[in-house]
Amino acid sequence: MKGAAVELPEAVVTHHSSGRLRIRIPSRQGDAAFFSSLQAACSRWREGVRPQANPLTGSLLFCADRLELQAVADFGRTQGLFDLTTDPPPRPPIMHEVVKPVAGFDRTLTHLTGGRVDLPSGIFLMLLAFGIYEIAKGRWTAPPWYTAFWYAFGLVSMFVVKKGIGDTPGREHT
Repeated sequence: MKGAAVELPEAVVTHHSSGRLRIRIPSRQGDAAFFSSLQAACSRWREGVRPQANPLTGSLLFCADRLELQAVADFGRTQGLFDLTTDPPPRPPIMHEVVKPVAGFDRTLTHLTGGRVDLPSGIFLMLLAFGIYEIAKGRWTAPPWYTAFWYAFGLVSMFVVKKGIGDTPGREHT
């Protein structure tokens, strides 16, 4: 596996804690011979290191006391095994963190209703009901009822564009 002229497969960190490090080598996923020889080479690295290769996932797990990321990266590079990127991964935009609970609620609602109601359609129904309630109470001139309708139909429009009318169950494509 040694060779300076050969480009090393890229490896990325998927998990790192004090005594465990899991790296993935996506370009060699499924290559049982590669991971078998990789595990053998890594087990000879230093005493106390217990590597476990998994060719199905394309990963290698290191278990050892005082395991340093840079030491593993240097070992992999010098032995011609892999090129481990040690830079921290880019952080996702904050909006991803804000949306996670909403997406979780959407999945829960969809599951509880057997797929009949997702979050946009649930909000649509709620706003539509609120608008009807405002009209029934005689609040014809107050903005809330028509604002509720405006938002409800806006949500339906976004839902239709997002999901596509042709994806509706039971509708045949021509």
